Amino acid sequence: MKPHEALAEAWEEALEGLVLHENRQVVYLNPKAAQLLGVNRERVVGRPLLLALRDHRLEALALHGGERLLEVRGLWLRAKALPGRLYLLDESEAKRRLRALEEATQTLAHELRTPLSGMGPLLEVLTPKTPQEKEVLALLKAEVARLAQLVEALSPIRPGPRRPVALAELWPRLEGLLRERLRGRKVEVALPHTFLTDPESLLQILLNLLDNALKYGQDPIRLVSREEGGKGLVEVWDAGPPLPDYEALFLPGKRGSVEVKGQGLGLYLVRRLAQALGGEAYARREGEANVFGVRLPLD
Repeated sequence: MKPHEALAEAWEEALEGLVLHENRQVVYLNPKAAQLLGVNRERVVGRPLLLALRDHRLEALALHGGERLLEVRGLWLRAKALPGRLYLLDESEAKRRLRALEEATQTLAHELRTPLSGMGPLLEVLTPKTPQEKEVLALLKAEVARLAQLVEALSPIRPGPRRPVALAELWPRLEGLLRERLRGRKVEVALPHTFLTDPESLLQILLNLLDNALKYGQDPIRLVSREEGGKGLVEVWDAGPPLPDYEALFLPGKRGSVEVKGQGLGLYLVRRLAQALGGEAYARREGEANVFGVRLPLD
């Protein structure tokens, strides 16, 4: 069997969907793509791309490139577009498991909140009598504070009122909060847009995204905003090396490097905040840069 014949046979049996297109016309789609899209491939080959995809978001992605996780007719599809090619992977089961995990963590956070809220005041009234007791008490207070922060991150998120937010106005606050991490780093900021959103939730998103890049990425780092498809995008670009699994970094407890201290909740919280604001969080490799961002409604 010739190599191109073996490749064609492999795509016919693949578990990932593939759609090939040219001049907005479908050239080929494999059986898995036909299954995921719910179409008869014999009827759509040679026809307009939208007829096969049946979703304007997928069509825009196929034509302009990029990668997104989209809910399409009851399925969660990871769609990646390269010139003339659209790859589709069904992540519905992974999404279901993640939702179950989030529900379990929120239940755990609820159960821990009450005892933790009582431990802090009890520790405050204790008076250490020796240097050793003072050291132990300080460690206990720090651990209770850490657990309280963890519980807060895992609790249900309720954004505040939405209002027009000029993104550039958030930069001075971000700069103040990250002053130590920013010292000596090369960070470019371009935030010309205004979003209708909760400013505090958006600030937390930007804080976590930028903090993540400063911890794990490499200079130069860029914090930018743009509009695309009627949505507002805020992204942090860094020149770090390619990562093996971008999606996994949004799971609780996952970190970009075991050498950097942290609880692995920054990007997890970014995704939950973005979803609470009616948007989504994403990450991808773009040329020589890692890109982490959120896509939010403009109105």
